[in-house]
Amino acid sequence: MLKPIIGYFLFLVAALWLCEERDIKLSRNWKPVLFGVLFQIAIVFAFTNLPICVSVIEVAARGVMKLKDATIEGTKFCFGYIGGGDLPFDLKENGNGFVFAFQVLPTVILVSALSAILTYLRILPFLAKIIGYVFKVVFNIKSYMGMVAAAKIFVGQLEAPLLIKHKLPALPKSEIFIILALAFTTTSASVMPIYASVLTPICPDAMKHIIISTVLGVISVLIISAIAMPSENDGIDGSHLDEIEEGSQYGSFMGAVSKGLSDGLFVWWSIVGSLIGMIALIALINYILATLPDYAGSPITLQRIFGFFMYPFAWLMGIADQDLSAVSQIIGTKMAVNETVAFFDLAKASISSDSVVKTIYAINNFGNFSCIGITVGGLSALAPGKKSITELVGKAFVAGFLATGLTATMMSVFFAF
Repeated sequence: MLKPIIGYFLFLVAALWLCEERDIKLSRNWKPVLFGVLFQIAIVFAFTNLPICVSVIEVAARGVMKLKDATIEGTKFCFGYIGGGDLPFDLKENGNGFVFAFQVLPTVILVSALSAILTYLRILPFLAKIIGYVFKVVFNIKSYMGMVAAAKIFVGQLEAPLLIKHKLPALPKSEIFIILALAFTTTSASVMPIYASVLTPICPDAMKHIIISTVLGVISVLIISAIAMPSENDGIDGSHLDEIEEGSQYGSFMGAVSKGLSDGLFVWWSIVGSLIGMIALIALINYILATLPDYAGSPITLQRIFGFFMYPFAWLMGIADQDLSAVSQIIGTKMAVNETVAFFDLAKASISSDSVVKTIYAINNFGNFSCIGITVGGLSALAPGKKSITELVGKAFVAGFLATGLTATMMSVFFAF
């Protein structure tokens, strides 16, 4: 338990390195940081010990996983046995009829449609406002930023800022920083069932941990941001928040359904292309690295190289000594490639169940290099000419890594009890 406690405070201290105010004074307002840490502890305790909160998370996890079962009905109709229907032949011994691209990945289409529907019906924005108000009180941020942070629990890194699209050009650097860091510390509800499905054989309650990880990730970002880039007195009070017409961009219910489905289809195709290209690229690089002499009795691979740098991170998480090498490589893969490949590697890893759960909290985020381009490009399109987006993306990426460290080490502390 001592290692993750040390790790948690090291990540907090490391956030000071990102601060542009080199002269850090004790008189600085540290209340948002202190309240944020206490709030995070309270949330983790509730999610892991209070029966009603545990039940809510478990019900939510089962509900999200049911989306995969519903999607299978659609894929079976369109693709037959390739999409999960009955096989028209007998499998050979050790055969496998599972096709990831057609049996699991299409869940993103259904979730995207549901997200659009719930946005059109004002349900998601309403939930975001309620949770956002809590964030406002705890972290002393503006109402609209609390709502964006809350929305990031449910939607992707570009959908959440849409709620305040008209405010983006006027946002100060501290708030742009939060939006960017949120993008690198969380995922999206549309891909959660995919990750959980990959891990179901080795971790049946993976979805529960993925949901908790996302909630804690948002809180961690707000803590790190309060240290690295405190809110500025910019004169924007958020009093016109009610003017935002959530869901109006869809026009009608069927318009929301249509747009949600088309967006989901685009995301599905993008993930398929990304996986094909990234996995092929990793294999090609590893073929080249294989020409080098072995190190410690094993070939040098890209995963081992990045895993070397992630080894201290895995150690601070409290990963068992025998699993440190494997887990650090998985975390390295997440950062170098993407989290989807990392989840596949985790599903195949020969590590303890305790290490599997802890690793979920370290890789359930978009904190990879390819996501930088996606995030910067998307936000720049929403706020043309906003130079602070490109200026802050590097620091925000590091902040996202530190926030992930807070989440992972905090959960490791509670797992030790």
